[in-house]
Amino acid sequence: MSPAMLPSVRHQRIIDLLAEREYVTITDIREATGASLATTQRDLASLARSGALTRIHGGATRPPPPRGETRLLAACLARGRHALDRHDLSGVEYALHQALAACERLRRQ
Repeated sequence: MSPAMLPSVRHQRIIDLLAEREYVTITDIREATGASLATTQRDLASLARSGALTRIHGGATRPPPPRGETRLLAACLARGRHALDRHDLSGVEYALHQALAACERLRRQ
């Protein structure tokens, strides 16, 4: 019998699974963590309360991205496209830099 995994380690494994896939089943989580059904359900409830995932029947999915950040990303990309139309490479570079920062923030969510 293997030693019990700390809750923080189990939670990180669940988050890592969701980073690889759009959704995970309870069976996927139990195989990855070695936790019981009850422990897995408690872990999912805790992660859902914190906003790290969205519970669905039989498992979990990634949380929806925050609306404000998504709008900011779209605006950055539109500014970059307009700068490109004007052949303003400095403007393109700046807009892409901002878009990349927005993508990184969305990814961390």
